[in-house]
Amino acid sequence: MKNTLARWWAQLKQFSAQAVQKIRACFDFKKRRRALYEEWDQQAQQGNEEACYKLMTLYLDETPEYYPLAFHWTEHVATHHADCAAMLQLAQMYEKGHGTSRHLSKALTWYEACLSMHVIRGKNSPLSLEAANFVQERILVLRRERKFENTSLN
Repeated sequence: MKNTLARWWAQLKQFSAQAVQKIRACFDFKKRRRALYEEWDQQAQQGNEEACYKLMTLYLDETPEYYPLAFHWTEHVATHHADCAAMLQLAQMYEKGHGTSRHLSKALTWYEACLSMHVIRGKNSPLSLEAANFVQERILVLRRERKFENTSLN
């Protein structure tokens, strides 16, 4: 009887260990998110526009670990789809150095492109008045900084 109980106990412990591993795998959200983002990346590379936009939103929704991936697809959408929101996000990423190296002149270029697209689209622009004002403010600040850098170099 003692042998039988020991055997059952060993089997129960083994079953519990396997169950715990399955539960951990099920709740490993980081691994599941990474797999999902890899799937979206493959879809985006095949031309799926929705996947491009999903990857672009990683900048707002995820940790800095995913900024390079978000930067890549933000740049793609801004360049190929002439999207004001993507242009604004790309400018901010360049300005802050998120997902890429900090590059203020590129940030200024994308802020200006975003504002130009906003003006061209007029009432159909996706930018709110507050966002357009923010873009104008950033343009002025970056131009002043660039002008100050140029004068201090001379």
